[in-house]
Amino acid sequence: MGDGNGAPAQGTPWTPPRLTVGGLVSGGRYELLEPHGGVAGQAFWRARDKRLGREVALTFVDPLPGEQPPGSATGVLDRTVALTRVYADGLARVLDVIRGRAGGIVVSEWVPGRSLAAAVGDPDPDSAVAAMWGLADAAARAADHGLILGLDSPDRIRVTEDGRALLAFPGVGGDADTRSDVRGLGVVLYTLLTGKWPGPLPEGSDLHEPLDGRPEGAPVDDDEAPLDPTVIGTGVPPDSAVLAMRSLDGTSVSSAATVRAMIDERVGGPVHASSRSGSSTARSSTAQFPAAQFSTAQFSTAPFSTAPSPAHPGSTPGLHRDGREPVTPPASHTEPHAASSDQPYTRTDEQPDEQTLRRRWQIMAGTSAAAVVVIALLSAWLLGALAGGGDETPLSQQLDAIERAAQASRSAATPEPEAAETEPTREAPSTPVTVSDVTSWQPTGSPGVAENSSSAPDVVDGDRSTSWSTDTYRNQFGDSGAAYKPGVGLMFSLDGEQEARQVVVYSDDDGVEFEVRAADSASPDSLDDTTLLGEGTIRDGSGTATIDDPEDSRYLIIWITRLGASGPEAYDASITEVELTR
Repeated sequence: MGDGNGAPAQGTPWTPPRLTVGGLVSGGRYELLEPHGGVAGQAFWRARDKRLGREVALTFVDPLPGEQPPGSATGVLDRTVALTRVYADGLARVLDVIRGRAGGIVVSEWVPGRSLAAAVGDPDPDSAVAAMWGLADAAARAADHGLILGLDSPDRIRVTEDGRALLAFPGVGGDADTRSDVRGLGVVLYTLLTGKWPGPLPEGSDLHEPLDGRPEGAPVDDDEAPLDPTVIGTGVPPDSAVLAMRSLDGTSVSSAATVRAMIDERVGGPVHASSRSGSSTARSSTAQFPAAQFSTAQFSTAPFSTAPSPAHPGSTPGLHRDGREPVTPPASHTEPHAASSDQPYTRTDEQPDEQTLRRRWQIMAGTSAAAVVVIALLSAWLLGALAGGGDETPLSQQLDAIERAAQASRSAATPEPEAAETEPTREAPSTPVTVSDVTSWQPTGSPGVAENSSSAPDVVDGDRSTSWSTDTYRNQFGDSGAAYKPGVGLMFSLDGEQEARQVVVYSDDDGVEFEVRAADSASPDSLDDTTLLGEGTIRDGSGTATIDDPEDSRYLIIWITRLGASGPEAYDASITEVELTR
């Protein structure tokens, strides 16, 4: 299989060679030890490298049924070779790719531990999220390189001796994409939580019998959707179940980086591989833990961390092929690192001027007024709660209302500036600004990635039934430690340089706040490279930003700084249409 001596004659159906325990492949170099399943066109085996005296994982890649060699096998091998650029704890290192005329073999380092099926025979929901960090990190790093992991089968996943899930048998099929990787992360997490595999197995799975079998299928509802893990599992933490279901549905979470950030929130930072000598698993904090000792409280209260993971430890130099064209892995790998600078606080004894003192008094007055409003509203809310008034408005929405009232109070306490000269009345904007393209945008230096770019043009198609949506987050956007990122944007490319005097954003998500910014290019590196033109807030289905000082620009950004609340610990925004006028 994959390493045949030649292709069959034209018109003869391709039949892969039979693989058996004790068989030798690749010129006798690898001895087959045990089968670990497979999918259509791929078979997974544990083998012994007789030349180097170590165990390896082999993925045999052959043409799909009905194809003439090499068929789709070439694409699978090419996409898998590219994974040598990804260094992550959740991905077994690709050591070699051996190409034959009818297919090939992917040689990877062997992952000691258990198959996914064996590991979830007695599932441990408290350790499931921690087990997923490396796999999510691998998928996020692959996406950074424009690559895919191909998380389509339980047979590909193994769980290490210290409780981490890894992609052990890489072989990227032609139908894999970033969305399927996100869904694959949700599928594996769901399985770790419940012991059940949600959804159908990949085509061709029935042709391969893994050593430990496979997880049972998850029960489904009337719509054939998997039931919530809290319904079918015992002791499944609700927040872990939410993460699994949001990743599974393919709409609430659009990137592996978002999944990784959500896992960071629950486990307190990156979970790295232990050393090959068997030391305890290390975290980004100073504490060390066995994976099975996580509790629900740790998931819900752990601080957010963006510490980068180190290069994959214990990597092994690439193997040479028996006279075949070699695959040369990258000579070096440089990991990003965060630079920080602690600036000393310097005290000055200079007295503030009169204008500064006046501004301080205004701030104090506004703050006092806001405090009165907040105390009154909180008192009313507490009295209503004690009286059993039946108000079922979520607390997050009530706090949003309090915040808006406080902002209004601060605005009222700030004296209006003296009017200079009366400006002439301007005609209301009415001419549409023509847009050539819309895509999602994320600054290079900001955490996360651009979200759902494929649906971004729906905001200018004139149809309110179509929309662009952000991912769903557990915490609100902002600059606090709990926030995953400060915002997310839509980049509008205009037909030539134009000025926009009014921007109307339509959405059913009340409370969404946005900024309108001008840019000199379609890919500015940061918000500092853009110009703030106006701001708006969604209320009753729409929000308007009036631009008093418009400027000619070919690129406009709708930068969303605050999301709407769609449920407990669920923040997102769906934009149905954006109108630009001048």
